[in-house]
Amino acid sequence: MQYLLYPLAIWAIAIAFTYLVTFLQLRKTRLQHETYELQKPGSTPTYLKRLFQIPIRELAELGFKPYGYLKTRPMLKLYPPINQEVLLYNKAHKTYAIVTINRPVEPANLFGIDFYTFFRDRELLITMNGKAHGIIDRIDRAIVQDVYADCLSLQWQAHQDKLQSLDVEKTPCGIAPSVFVKELQANLKTYFDRLQAEKFVSPIQDTGLFRINFFPVLKLTRKLLKGNPKVAQMLKQRRQRAKADPSLKVEIPVELEVEGFQRMEQLQRGLVGRKFRMLVLLLSVGLFAASFTALFKSYHLAIFMGVLTLHEGGHLLAMKAFGYQDTSVFFVPFFGALATARQKEDATLSQKVVISLAGPLPGLILGIACAIASHNNTYPDWVREVSWMLISLNLFNLLPIYPLDGGKVADLLLFSKIPYLGVIFKGFGVAFLALLGLLQPILLLFALLIAWTIPNSFRSAQANASVQKKLQTASFENRETLLQAIFQHLKELGYGDLPFNTRFALAKDIMQRKQEFRSSLFARAMLVLLYAGSLLGGVAGTVTAIAPTWYRSIPVAFESPQKRRERFLQQTIDRATTTLNLNPKDIEAYQLRARAREGLDDEDGAIADYTQMLRLDPENAETYYSRARLRIARGDKEGAIADFNAIIQLNPKDPYIYVERGYMRQDEGNYQDAIADANIALKLNPQYPEAYELRGEARRNMGDETGAIADEQKAEQLYATLGEESY
Repeated sequence: MQYLLYPLAIWAIAIAFTYLVTFLQLRKTRLQHETYELQKPGSTPTYLKRLFQIPIRELAELGFKPYGYLKTRPMLKLYPPINQEVLLYNKAHKTYAIVTINRPVEPANLFGIDFYTFFRDRELLITMNGKAHGIIDRIDRAIVQDVYADCLSLQWQAHQDKLQSLDVEKTPCGIAPSVFVKELQANLKTYFDRLQAEKFVSPIQDTGLFRINFFPVLKLTRKLLKGNPKVAQMLKQRRQRAKADPSLKVEIPVELEVEGFQRMEQLQRGLVGRKFRMLVLLLSVGLFAASFTALFKSYHLAIFMGVLTLHEGGHLLAMKAFGYQDTSVFFVPFFGALATARQKEDATLSQKVVISLAGPLPGLILGIACAIASHNNTYPDWVREVSWMLISLNLFNLLPIYPLDGGKVADLLLFSKIPYLGVIFKGFGVAFLALLGLLQPILLLFALLIAWTIPNSFRSAQANASVQKKLQTASFENRETLLQAIFQHLKELGYGDLPFNTRFALAKDIMQRKQEFRSSLFARAMLVLLYAGSLLGGVAGTVTAIAPTWYRSIPVAFESPQKRRERFLQQTIDRATTTLNLNPKDIEAYQLRARAREGLDDEDGAIADYTQMLRLDPENAETYYSRARLRIARGDKEGAIADFNAIIQLNPKDPYIYVERGYMRQDEGNYQDAIADANIALKLNPQYPEAYELRGEARRNMGDETGAIADEQKAEQLYATLGEESY
């Protein structure tokens, strides 16, 4: 059940984030008195004159005639500071139309047209399209209607219908263009003065500008977000009509694209101040802690958040060092933390790689150092817990899996110039997150979000691969001409019909990666080595933290089995010797060393160890037997017989030992004693074939052929009965 809460929580966070961004943009907005001025002939740029012919022709079909161009200073102080507009008039309905350029600039919705009709009582009817939700409060002495229509004819029909409904009580007034401009400006001034008087807006000292006050911003935020879906639906209908009728699409001049780019940059720059970023950080910390309370105890949650803070702090410090602006950190509920900044356009490939590595490397190094140091058990448990959380989180982040830090580095260095490989690489990252999502379902949502961004990433890589080649071979007078070239290339790639936000993101990415594409092959190779060294060093350090002497086992992989066996036996001897130096009476250590020396054919050393064991434990028959075997191998038959004598004294009922001693005596030529040992063994076990063999051999050596044959036949009979394999 709790997993169902994850998407709901993320949805709620996304809605809250949308409200927050809209609120911040409105609080940042600066207002000014709106002014209108009829343009002198020839002062309007040629590209705008050609562009405005499209709505002029469309309005001409509705009975409007152009009266000239307007130079307008809009109420919103945004780029560009002055707008160029067209003024037209419909004499039959005593109605003016003002054509302006919509922002953001969209091929299917480039022009905004408002209809204005003044009545004799100086009240004004305004019919707009997709704008009313952005009006603060109400416009004084004006009837405002918004139709959110997908075509101009519906908007014009709505204006006519309203005029007809007001015909009984109001009479339209025909006025000259210059008078209309003055009346419209006076009407808007009255509206703006009321906003100031009623505390909707407040003046900013010594600037002539105004800001929207807090509570009006809250109300306007809700109004905007409520109206945006209507605009989105209207744009969708217009795009569908444009697909069916390509003539409805307007090719946007690159000059307007550049204006839109600079306007969007202005809206994004300095969106929040330092104090507000701190407030967001604190709020995100609280939400993050609440989202993980079910998974972590408070003690471990504190460690986890500390590790995340160190990680993101590394990114943040690197960003600041390289001149990034508006840096901040915030925690993402159910997931982790994120360091953000406004990237500078001249950031090099090296700087981007260092920023990505600056997050995981410091924490990984610190974690490995603490883990190695804590092996001596003099550190408290929390040090080990912190060290392993540092290692696990940061080493995981170094993996070449998108969107981890290591994956971003790999994408920058290897795949960003090859769009299709980049898509495959990011697809692997999505698959990896999806697999992890089987254990932690929240990761499935993030996998879906990343998968959603892959088409845009592919488009961006494709645009960069094409555009950057052309930019590297050209020179530009200033930033504006560079932007014009970028937008022109995007048009040539067929991206001109994309939504402006997408075109802006593409152009922004191209600008930010211009220096990156200038990096030399040598620089890329060095950065690849840096990343590979960081990853492999992290793995080696982690293994060292787990097993400090692991590197000593590396030569083992190249040893022969015999060499490996000898090295193992020598290590056993060394360990046993160390133990005996500390405790000379450790019988088990002598035994280990004796057997290891046997394996290395050091028979004298093994005999010495067994002798020492017998001094410590003189009644250990097994040790006597081990020494006897070695003495036999050394040719010390007397010593072996002495050991067998000791065993027989300790265990006189073992027929096997009598046979072993008998063979030793026979080798010495003592056949009588050998026969005596065989007889004792047979007395203890009459069914012992080896005893008959021993006696038979001894009798033959003494010339008793008959007795030898009889013993041999008896031995064969017993082997057949008992089975030789039993012995």
